[in-house]
Amino acid sequence: MNFSDWYTDTVDIWRVVPTTTNGLTSYTLTELYTGIPCRIYQSDNQPINMEQTAAHVKQADRLMCDVATDIKAGDQLIIHRGAGLGHTVPEIRAFAADPNLYFEPFGSVLPGLAHMEVRLLQQEIT
Repeated sequence: MNFSDWYTDTVDIWRVVPTTTNGLTSYTLTELYTGIPCRIYQSDNQPINMEQTAAHVKQADRLMCDVATDIKAGDQLIIHRGAGLGHTVPEIRAFAADPNLYFEPFGSVLPGLAHMEVRLLQQEIT
């Protein structure tokens, strides 16, 4: 199995980057990459918790993508489910944990199994 054929979603990667102007450093949320092939493959759908003041959704999914993808802990990810197949559904906003890299096994015939897994935190309070 080649994981690149399995990537049915796409992700846009946003990161807080420092910008220095006249000796003053400010931090801005900047879109670094867009349309990166990926897949959410282990969904942890938690129920909506209702409180007196708000509804609270907290999910922890996993995202899989190529090992060369530049994702760092704390990045904001906008995930487009099914975009690799031409579908348009509401996007998911999540935050990345430290990526786990899985490289090709030594001595293998390069089956295309190298990938990165990123634990996601999706938390929305309305």
